[in-house]
Amino acid sequence: MKSTDTSSPQPAQRDSNTASYRLLLAFLMVASLFFIWGFCHAMLDVLNKHFQDVLQVSKTQSGFIQTSVFGAYFIMALPAALLIRRIGYQRGILLGLLVVAAGAFLFIPAGMVFKTFWAFLLALFVLSSGLACIETAANPYVTVLGPKDGAAGRLSVAQAFNSLAYIIAPTIGGVLIFGQHKEAGAAVDFRPLLLPYIVLGCVVILVFVVFSLIKLPRIDEQKSDESAADGTSAHRAPLIRQPHFVWGIVTQFLYIAAQVGVNAFAVNYILENAITKDASGASSIAPLFAWYGSVTGAATPAATAAYVVTIAMVLYAAGRFSGAAIAKVIQPHLMLSLYGIANVMIILIVMANISQVSWIVLPLCWLFMSIMFPFIFAMSLRNLGGKTKLAASFLIMSIVGGAIAPPLMGWLADTYHSMAICFILPLIGFIATTIYGFAYPRLLAKSARAE
Repeated sequence: MKSTDTSSPQPAQRDSNTASYRLLLAFLMVASLFFIWGFCHAMLDVLNKHFQDVLQVSKTQSGFIQTSVFGAYFIMALPAALLIRRIGYQRGILLGLLVVAAGAFLFIPAGMVFKTFWAFLLALFVLSSGLACIETAANPYVTVLGPKDGAAGRLSVAQAFNSLAYIIAPTIGGVLIFGQHKEAGAAVDFRPLLLPYIVLGCVVILVFVVFSLIKLPRIDEQKSDESAADGTSAHRAPLIRQPHFVWGIVTQFLYIAAQVGVNAFAVNYILENAITKDASGASSIAPLFAWYGSVTGAATPAATAAYVVTIAMVLYAAGRFSGAAIAKVIQPHLMLSLYGIANVMIILIVMANISQVSWIVLPLCWLFMSIMFPFIFAMSLRNLGGKTKLAASFLIMSIVGGAIAPPLMGWLADTYHSMAICFILPLIGFIATTIYGFAYPRLLAKSARAE
């Protein structure tokens, strides 16, 4: 009589476990890329104020920092997607890493030789062109790297790595960039600014080497969609006739405009609201702001404001990690709307500009922004099958909203001599996000019926 050994895994089970481990490793490797572009984006939040101070550019001009960065996304996303369709996700990531490293190292001649605002913008444009290539590959890859019902949560977890970088970057900016007093008439010294970008370039080269030595699993989006557990096939209609995707692009454009606008002028707003002047010109500092500056050992008020942004980024990371868990209980589209309503209320308080009070509320905005990009991205790509890569490139192009909002916000601030008024643009973005979340089930149903 034959005996059956049930103690060791059956071949099918071993194959399943191996496949699961490969998917997990691929997810973790790609998620590490989110940290890189998170760091690059978060450093922009302190560059605006830094260049206003050392190069005497206006708020309107400093807004072009974001224009150079997110304009690169708009220009490069579609070519990157077409290239990735030919060479695959992994090679697209490798190419993007090389371009990011080149852009980071361009900060050296920008700060040591040219020392002009436009030289830094060029370096940022090159760096961001590489980021556009990486994001065009990494974001959709994560959404199809497993069951599609978990795409929003999976992308939210990956974006949590991005959030960790958002915590670190403002702190580095506060210490290196705002951490030193500048003597009147002294020459501008860009060396503290160059250090984080030189380190970034070296780290990116190291990541490039690691990615060159591994092999990411190949994903067939069409096959994975059509064989999904819920039996739903990919939508057959052209992208332009799928309203959940089309309105997803519009919403992502307006949301990114809101996010980047809030990020770009957070330091300016915090300083203006926490430190007020009376009719005689005497300054009054909010007690909590002064206390926080003493606790953190901030050398300047601008450094204190940068450290306040660090708190905001901690909330941002917490929101990303918790968002995936909450999405298992609350449907992603409903969660998106509820978070949108919360941010509408926060921005209204910010625009009310209650002296020495509104700045305390502003960091909460990041908590509720945390899930918006990954949820909108994943919801927009749902059921697109073989069109996923191309659709993802259009979503990355919609990030150009981040190029448009900061100069407009800067112009409003310069024109009306108030940072509060310019937050009307983020308000519009959060209202749009709220509406998209509530309308999503109907939009998805219309896409399924489209021919």
